[in-house]
Amino acid sequence: MSDLIDYVIVGSGIVGLATAYYLKRFSPESSVLIIDKAPGPGGGDSGRSAAAFRAFFTNKVNLMLANSSIEFYKSIQDRGFDLGMMFVGYLFLADKRLFNLLEDGLREASRIGLEYKILDPEFLASSLNIRVKVEDLEEASLVDVEDIEAGVLVPKAGIIAADKLVEYYYRSDLSLGVNFSFNSEAVNLLVEPRKQLGIEGEPFPWQDLRVIGVKLADGREVRASKKLIVAAGAWTWRITTPIGVESYSRPKKRQIFTVKALGDLSKTLNARNLNPYNISPFIILPKKIYMRPVPEERAFWIGVSDELGRPYEIVEEREPKADLDFYVKGILPVASIYFPELQKHYPHAMWAGYYDLSFDKLPIIYEPYESDLIISCGTSGSGIMKADAIGRITAALALGFDEVELYTGDTIRVDSLGVKNRVSGAEKLVL
Repeated sequence: MSDLIDYVIVGSGIVGLATAYYLKRFSPESSVLIIDKAPGPGGGDSGRSAAAFRAFFTNKVNLMLANSSIEFYKSIQDRGFDLGMMFVGYLFLADKRLFNLLEDGLREASRIGLEYKILDPEFLASSLNIRVKVEDLEEASLVDVEDIEAGVLVPKAGIIAADKLVEYYYRSDLSLGVNFSFNSEAVNLLVEPRKQLGIEGEPFPWQDLRVIGVKLADGREVRASKKLIVAAGAWTWRITTPIGVESYSRPKKRQIFTVKALGDLSKTLNARNLNPYNISPFIILPKKIYMRPVPEERAFWIGVSDELGRPYEIVEEREPKADLDFYVKGILPVASIYFPELQKHYPHAMWAGYYDLSFDKLPIIYEPYESDLIISCGTSGSGIMKADAIGRITAALALGFDEVELYTGDTIRVDSLGVKNRVSGAEKLVL
């Protein structure tokens, strides 16, 4: 491989693809290469995403990133490239505890003029065929769930086809001259002194070091003349920590289970009066269980954002496996209280992936030690919905900009998602 590549990106997931796109848009003369261990783009967790989006977060920067990316995706679809984007909305079915958690998000949405609706339990029961009064049930007491106090419907939210979004950026990257090297696994970052002395034992601690590239599993070396960008999602920390660089993010396994909308679940899928499509919104139940409508499959994708008790680690290297027992014991006992029909229809498909969770659930985008290494990770389960904004910021940082304009016209400092000048306020609403 050529030593004359300006920017090398490790990772062809949605963040790596969007970063390459903006590197070429902002600096057309620069050469860009993406390497990935997968055989094609989006072969990691981007392709395993629940593929949903929402302009609703408790942190204002997270909300800005999502809102800008959503507007950009909408513009793509409006121009004729079908992303499978449907504004079905997010519907939080809130008990007292969940409603308290949502309050920060509601205040931030109100501040910038984003619409939301508060729906009463009786309307929810008739529209979604959901059981809203559950506290008298013995099983509700056992799993510690409460009545649904209200529904919070966020219209600027919905579902998207992850593979189509990957395809858009991949095609665009190719047309802009981005090069790709698939089946190329990065195993080590290459570190050298900026001024080599030719002395045995280099590099020494007193030398000014930079990251010059990456070594691949097959022994090849790929060098970047300007910046190396690691956007490898859940695997980022594995790539950076051997050279003493912290990604400030760690992987946690997540699982999705597909349940056909049969029986009374078909009434839930065909919910009326909640969006223009007359299908179910993306439903969030108490205990962070979600039900994502999949109208083309006449099904729901069901998962949960479990926290305490699940380790930060990559459990299965190549192909993480979903565990049916996790659905039966970890999701169904709660979900079936509100939707009893779920007891009759077990998943017919399932898969797993990893969330790349940052310490405060905002993206991590920074250059450690002025090393010519850019880290872009920590998307915390919302990489699809924020990827365009993250790609703009990562590219701008690599090119040496102080700030960058997002699609909506909002301007953000490129160091605001780094470490030294990081924005304050952890995100409370991770799904």
